[in-house]
Amino acid sequence: LWVAAEGLIYDMFRPEVHLLRERPDCAGDWYVSVDYGTRNPTVFLLWQRERNQERWICRREYYWDGRQRMRQKTDGEYADDLEGLLAGVVPRAVVVDPSAASFITELRQRGWPVLPGDNRVADGIRAVGQLLREGKLAFHAQCVHTAEEFRSYVWDETAAAQGVDKPVKEHDHCMDAVRYFVTTVVMRGSARARKRSRGL
Repeated sequence: LWVAAEGLIYDMFRPEVHLLRERPDCAGDWYVSVDYGTRNPTVFLLWQRERNQERWICRREYYWDGRQRMRQKTDGEYADDLEGLLAGVVPRAVVVDPSAASFITELRQRGWPVLPGDNRVADGIRAVGQLLREGKLAFHAQCVHTAEEFRSYVWDETAAAQGVDKPVKEHDHCMDAVRYFVTTVVMRGSARARKRSRGL
């Protein structure tokens, strides 16, 4: 843990601040963000904005590691699991890893409104870090895999020695799902709000 802390990407993440024990008071549209894996884990995160606040809350988490569980699910099975996670909620959009073409097709065939996630890594990491610092992003404590990844997602020191900032491709599946949501929904929504305030 000490070694990981030296290169943590989200060193501003504080469990006492960003993990919620009580049920948050949320309202408005629901969103889902998805990091899709074949052999790697597949993650769904369910989001909603806190009532009368600018803070976005990750309400629920789905995590399936096919390698660890010795069984990879089909696109149809993952879509069924997504319906189970939603439990009757109709999302405004499902933001999906843009490389997951077959899963995007499966969701669209079922009538889900799908947005390919904005996959700019460096910009996304900066945006997530900014929201964490400003207290505009939080997670229910039951999102255990997401919390674990926040404490183990680190910079690639070999790349850094060459002047390149990029994360190690480990413990990053929930982190990618968080990033897709922030860059595709939160930041674009903020940009539209700024344009409206300027009369553009």
